Amino acid sequence: MRIGVSTLALTPSPLGEMLEYIEALGAECCEIIYEHPLSEVEVTDSHSLEFTVHAPISDINIASLNDTVREASIREVESAVDLAVELDSDVVVVHPGTVPFLGRPYRDLIAERNLESLAAISEYASDRGVGVYPENMPRLEGPLLRELEELWGVAEELGVMVTLDAAHAATMGYSTEEMVSAHVGHVHLSDNTGEVDSHDALGEGSLDFQALLDGLRGAGYTGVLTVEVKTP
Repeated sequence: MRIGVSTLALTPSPLGEMLEYIEALGAECCEIIYEHPLSEVEVTDSHSLEFTVHAPISDINIASLNDTVREASIREVESAVDLAVELDSDVVVVHPGTVPFLGRPYRDLIAERNLESLAAISEYASDRGVGVYPENMPRLEGPLLRELEELWGVAEELGVMVTLDAAHAATMGYSTEEMVSAHVGHVHLSDNTGEVDSHDALGEGSLDFQALLDGLRGAGYTGVLTVEVKTP
């Protein structure tokens, strides 16, 4: 397993400064959140880091019943795939769509649209040698894939690996044992008390990271552990 660091905690510093900071920590990988202020990315050969890419989050809904919004959202996620190709990365993290207030009666249809969009994005990525890793969501009103069982189902349906966000799963009441699956191909780590997705530093909340890492290791996980906290 390799250690990565998300650009989340370092925003709005320039990317070059972020990369220098992450290298100085001894991490091996940087996960770039591909939206403002990092919507245009240039990386020089002076850095030794590997990269993963987090597709845009803000103003995106790949499950929208509004086809114009959904198609534009898909294109935005596909732009993250294009960046991954430029960075020689094979991991793009993708958030699922959301159910808006007026969409509640149509949740099943919205979930179908979400799966269709993920399938289209996955095909686009596969053609370019990149993997798409859908991520589980925290206890919030609206997002799909809050339940790990739903995430595992998407993995099986589409034949893809997924991103386990351990802190998100903790807010949904999952134990570290329940978070481990052969479907996990990428991991996000932050801490909380099990109530709010606060992106606290590891050790500041109640997650048992040793148990989680032992479980992942036992399941044969060899990917990146991306630390995704709110402050350096």
